[in-house]
Amino acid sequence: MRVRIIDNPWSFRGPYPVHRVLPVLRRAGWSVDVVHRTRLLSVRRQVEEALDAGASLVVGAGGDGTLRDVADVLAGRDAALGVLPGGTANLWAHELGVAGSPEHAARGLVDSDVRRMDMGRVVHPDGRFIRFLLMAGVGIDGLMLDHTDPRLKVRLGAAGIAVGALRAIPDYRPFDVQLSVDGRPAWEGRVLQVIVGNSRLYANVVDATPDALVDDGLLDVTIIPSGDLQLAVRLGWSLALHRRPDGDVPRFRGRELELRTAVAPPMEVDGSHVRRESLEGAGDRPYRIVAEPLAVAVRVPTDYRGQLFGRAPAR
Repeated sequence: MRVRIIDNPWSFRGPYPVHRVLPVLRRAGWSVDVVHRTRLLSVRRQVEEALDAGASLVVGAGGDGTLRDVADVLAGRDAALGVLPGGTANLWAHELGVAGSPEHAARGLVDSDVRRMDMGRVVHPDGRFIRFLLMAGVGIDGLMLDHTDPRLKVRLGAAGIAVGALRAIPDYRPFDVQLSVDGRPAWEGRVLQVIVGNSRLYANVVDATPDALVDDGLLDVTIIPSGDLQLAVRLGWSLALHRRPDGDVPRFRGRELELRTAVAPPMEVDGSHVRRESLEGAGDRPYRIVAEPLAVAVRVPTDYRGQLFGRAPAR
């Protein structure tokens, strides 16, 4: 099997120690080449070159943002996405149970099944769109990442993002949202945060969308309202004890979501801030967030016993 590894040398952990995984992959009979992300050559070009050369697996060696960039190119194709976790949070690797040593992650690639999973698509009113693999956040997390110094994030990881959070909180203002799910009004009010999940794990701490499946063709939504002190206390207690929101937090599920706001709220996808110029101009026109069913093939360890998939693997 032909494999390309795309390493992000600017990830929190720096260049991935590929020399530790190559022996494991080559013992499996795989033909592997390694390229590094650069500012002169897009990930799209790196992935397409690999596919033109016959690669059936493209591995993102970095964080969830690198995985999203690779998955965006692989969407709709047969070649699969693999992960070697080298970023700050590595949510997908944690979901799959491969966030250990490089050798452990490599064995998870070799002893794996190919499954297909959904992706999400955030569609701007003018037709532009941004895909995400795991999560999209609208609210404080977007502003927090906007205020995070990339150099500090590379040096300190999650601590660098925490510094960004301290900078963002004084500037943050809740905003009004009208949410429609599959064309029907679902919720209206003032919010601190809207989380749209294809998967479950958020910020590597809680299952913000605890019932999400990555292969059901649906997206899960959790809303954190503003101004309800009792709800805030219950939510904090539930997250601390159970790592998931309690039953009083507004949660929805659907194929197509619309967020109608009077402003362009901060946004992030898979831990990457969406530039404000990509969002402005919406006015009160809705952002559409839609599911792309089974858009991308992924390598999942054969010993995976989690609950993210509803469909059996194709052997």
